[in-house]
Amino acid sequence: MPVPSRRLFVLRHAKTAAATPGPRDHDRPLAPRGRRALPVAAAEIDRHLDAPLDLVLASTALRVRETLAGVLPLIADPVAVRYERALYLAGLDDLFATVRSVPAEVDTLLLCGHNPGLHQLALSLVGDATPEALRDNLPTAGLVVIDLDAEWPSVGEGDGRLVAFSVPPHG
Repeated sequence: MPVPSRRLFVLRHAKTAAATPGPRDHDRPLAPRGRRALPVAAAEIDRHLDAPLDLVLASTALRVRETLAGVLPLIADPVAVRYERALYLAGLDDLFATVRSVPAEVDTLLLCGHNPGLHQLALSLVGDATPEALRDNLPTAGLVVIDLDAEWPSVGEGDGRLVAFSVPPHG
């Protein structure tokens, strides 16, 4: 019996305010440029939703929470978000562990967080199909849409097919 395709949306948080001596990195808010990118990112996600989002997993960082607060209300079928501290600046191994722990009934997952981990995850999943523009960086508010033909617990390197890669213009 063929495994149904799973769709993974990998969204890096939008552009943040410059780091200052006061606020901790975890508490940095979005910059105006980052806020302007949110409707474009939302439209790209919505454009590639063949079914409603089943689950959103996200870092607890303020910039991620503000990114999702600006994106999810603009998506046709918004969904509740599960914020996990372990996703704050998570590396590739932790991100694979997170994806592999997704419940079987989830077909469509949005993962929102940080580089370099999200960039490494996208590269690892799509392998040789990585577009040139994505090879060196997943820019802020960048979105990678990946179809997976594996059950979540067995997702591994090279198991993804690139559906789309987009980055909002830097207005």
